[in-house]
Amino acid sequence: MKEQVFVSVVVYAHNDESTVAHTLTRLDKVFDNNFKSYEIILVNDYSQDATLTQAREAINGMHGDITIINLSRKHGIEHAMMAGLNKSMGDFVFEIESTTIDYPIELLYDIFQTATRKGFDIVAATSGSTGWKSKMFYKMLNNLSYMKLSLQTESIRLVTRRALNSMLNLKEKVRYRKALYELTGYSKNVVNYQSISKAKGKKVNKENISLAIDALVSFSNAGLKAAHYLTIAFFGFSIFMGGYALYNYFFNQSVVEGWTTLMILISFGFAGLFFIFGVIGEYISRILTEIQNRPFYSTSSVEMYKEKKQHLQIVGKNKDSLSV
Repeated sequence: MKEQVFVSVVVYAHNDESTVAHTLTRLDKVFDNNFKSYEIILVNDYSQDATLTQAREAINGMHGDITIINLSRKHGIEHAMMAGLNKSMGDFVFEIESTTIDYPIELLYDIFQTATRKGFDIVAATSGSTGWKSKMFYKMLNNLSYMKLSLQTESIRLVTRRALNSMLNLKEKVRYRKALYELTGYSKNVVNYQSISKAKGKKVNKENISLAIDALVSFSNAGLKAAHYLTIAFFGFSIFMGGYALYNYFFNQSVVEGWTTLMILISFGFAGLFFIFGVIGEYISRILTEIQNRPFYSTSSVEMYKEKKQHLQIVGKNKDSLSV
């Protein structure tokens, strides 16, 4: 017997022409087999290949309600997923950040059963094949965070409507959903699975580095602590060099004028000051981002395909900027 609740599936895609059609077809099949009502929302993050064309062709044979959100520029996973989550209407919402499926497709229904039978509001799935770079980042963030986080790489996430609404209502402009869900306080469970593919982990790129910096700055005191420690260190170094200069002045008669000592003192002192100013500047930029209240994403169009009717409705031909 099919589940009577309405579920939403939000899928992120960027230049995924080789996998998007197959993934959409598999998702539609598994949800059609297990749920009476569902919707699949594909967020097309300004793909420059045939991703959109392949997705449209795959929809012809699908049964659920399908929505394609086309973003007007490249936003990255976090902000792009926000576009899909805001559009979703399900009592339960699946978050899938890649069209590459390295897990048994039945895992999606298993996650749903874990949430409903055990009463969890958030259920995530992770594999044991996390790269060392990701492990190092999460270990650093978990240790440095003032929130006592326990984050890790997650391939899929299922959230209830109340947990999702609570996260969406948070006013922070730095949208790092893993940490924001922790802020909501809702119960969470992590399901482990064995990866069925030998796909390599995500490559380190500008987007990943930017997201890592945002997470560290926004959800930990790492920058402020580093600034404090460096202030103490360079203050102590300055006192030591001052004492050394006085010692040579009184007890070392053959000392040459203290150009070297002075330059060392100035160089190290200003190096510390510039680093501290850089950290402070980073926090000031975050404050500026928060008060500007700019939209999280902008859409060029929204395509809606109704169940079995395959009727296309395009919304917002002009650029449509939306914010939470």
